[in-house]
Amino acid sequence: MSAARGAIPGLWAYRMGRGRPVRGASAPSPAAAPGRRPCVWLHATDAEAAQTLTLLVRQMAELRGAPATLLTGGPHPGPDDAPEAIAAFLDRHEPALLILAGAVLPPLLIDIAQRRGLAIQLVDVRRPILPGRWQFWPGFLRGLLGAMTEIHTVDAESAAYLRSLAPAHVAVAPTGPLARHLPAPPCNAFELEAMRDTLGHRPCWFAWSLPEVEEEATLLAHVQALRRAHRLFLILAPRDPARGADLAERARDVGFVCARRAPDQEITETTQVYIADAEEEPGLFLRLASICYLGGTLSRDAGSPAPVLAASLGSALVFGPQASPADRPFLDRLRQAQAARRIAGPNELGDAVAALLAPDIGADAALKAWSIATEGSDATHTLAKRICDALRNGNGNGNGHGTGGRR
Repeated sequence: MSAARGAIPGLWAYRMGRGRPVRGASAPSPAAAPGRRPCVWLHATDAEAAQTLTLLVRQMAELRGAPATLLTGGPHPGPDDAPEAIAAFLDRHEPALLILAGAVLPPLLIDIAQRRGLAIQLVDVRRPILPGRWQFWPGFLRGLLGAMTEIHTVDAESAAYLRSLAPAHVAVAPTGPLARHLPAPPCNAFELEAMRDTLGHRPCWFAWSLPEVEEEATLLAHVQALRRAHRLFLILAPRDPARGADLAERARDVGFVCARRAPDQEITETTQVYIADAEEEPGLFLRLASICYLGGTLSRDAGSPAPVLAASLGSALVFGPQASPADRPFLDRLRQAQAARRIAGPNELGDAVAALLAPDIGADAALKAWSIATEGSDATHTLAKRICDALRNGNGNGNGHGTGGRR
């Protein structure tokens, strides 16, 4: 293996450009103390990769025999990009495996880790790039890829590209894109089943985290949508739970049969609006509703709830032009996939809900939303299990080669 993972072309020049090599950078990583869990160092070179690795860490923690983990990069502090800092970090934490993610490869970190005989995996990769002018150095990228023990790409096309660049000894697998979004939190399964039994086959939509300024428009939208489905059920969660009593009174003034959650009022066959005015997570109602309106997206500076949660629980989304800036890329992706509907104003809310009540439209939109929100969960689980299994078997690369044989 020493010949396979030899010197990386151009790294001597890279080291000189970064400063003189640190003494001890090539020393082998010390063996972990007996009984100590092996440690995995996960390093991200950008914020998006940091989120991906955060979810990978969470998935690993749920598996039996999970290793200890260190997450650096993005918002997570780590060693400075200097040989002394990297070497000191390795000496202090003694990782058995280094996981890298992000568009830009960190040459100095890869160099020092390789010279110490540390197993390195590159994950969630498409077409990695090098920093600055080093992308033009002949053989530099191939040399860095040759330092890897495994490369896990987002798709088959990326795998074919990297196989054409990486040395033959490097295992390249199209594992798939890793998850970008947190899984949905659980809810009370017994209560969920009871409410499903109560509602039967009635269609249901959920107005989530509704600011006071949008309450009237939502009730009028329900009047409009009822013309399409006369048994339609609205769950309305005010942003301020203290608004529950006033909101229920207004719903009755409009002509609805209404029940409230806070006083534990019963839902009957004739109930048309349910005020979810207890302070709790929305997971229960998002699992009941096939359509979700994101409250606050029709009001400037009102803020809005996270659309990923609703999408991951199988709701087709309706939202306005004032969605939180951080959520807009995800919402745009949903809209382009016809998994969500963007409305221009409150007068369009009822029509949007009514359109999504059509089984062929609403079910397809909900399925697409779920697929986008949960994309990568299987790949993340697969990779987490592979890492844990490899470390349990005493090596960091999953191929039966310990770090001692790669020096």
